[in-house]
Amino acid sequence: MKANYHTHMYLCRHAIGTVSDYAESAIANGLSILGMSDHAPFEELKDRSVRMYPQELPTYLEECDRAIEKYAGQLKIYKGLEIEYFEGHDEMYRELLSKLDYLILGQHYIPTPEGRNGLKSCYGLAKESDLDIYAETVIKAMASGYFKMVCHPDLMFFAFPVFSDAARRASIKLIDASVKYHIPLEINANGIRRGFFPSPDGPRYLYPREEFWILAKERNASVIISSDAHEPNLLFDQAVLDAYQFAAHLGIEVAEAIQF
Repeated sequence: MKANYHTHMYLCRHAIGTVSDYAESAIANGLSILGMSDHAPFEELKDRSVRMYPQELPTYLEECDRAIEKYAGQLKIYKGLEIEYFEGHDEMYRELLSKLDYLILGQHYIPTPEGRNGLKSCYGLAKESDLDIYAETVIKAMASGYFKMVCHPDLMFFAFPVFSDAARRASIKLIDASVKYHIPLEINANGIRRGFFPSPDGPRYLYPREEFWILAKERNASVIISSDAHEPNLLFDQAVLDAYQFAAHLGIEVAEAIQF
């Protein structure tokens, strides 16, 4: 791996390390590109998701800028954020992009009247209709043009026990949209770090979900691997190597870089 675009740091409150700590790890592990993408502040999620506060965004940007200057010539550092997509927030996305190099989509909630305050966690999607909402939300995000990559697109299957016909349909819609909009889908090493879990089909990762990635291969989607590191020493670890082996087992050719 020469590039990682999915990297967190201490401001999100469930990671450790500064931007410089990750830069040092990237250099030590032979990476040439480091994309910082901590969880973006989001007003609708402030009481239900661990992330930086809006007033901390300048601190994050300053840390990125200092590291960009400090490691110039040794490492290319891109300044980004991971964020969800909800309609009606175009001004916010455009404002963030005016300060950043990129955004990546990490859809951790779907909009639904059944959820608390109109939102349901993607770690608990159990109905076929939830999968449809997730896929449609991610497709709208890709169509918006705001995002360079879709993080863990198969997160919708975290609590979904069997890869049903509905799961297949939702996957195909999402994958085909990624091909249409030329947006890479991410095999996420942090899912691999969670280990194997029992399921009706036998032990499996909660994500990456093999059935989804078989379809991605068949439909010629662009695929990238990210560490989703929450500690500097996890930037390039065994889970990343396992992610590459997972892709190789399915015959997936992995893209090494995102086009800016």
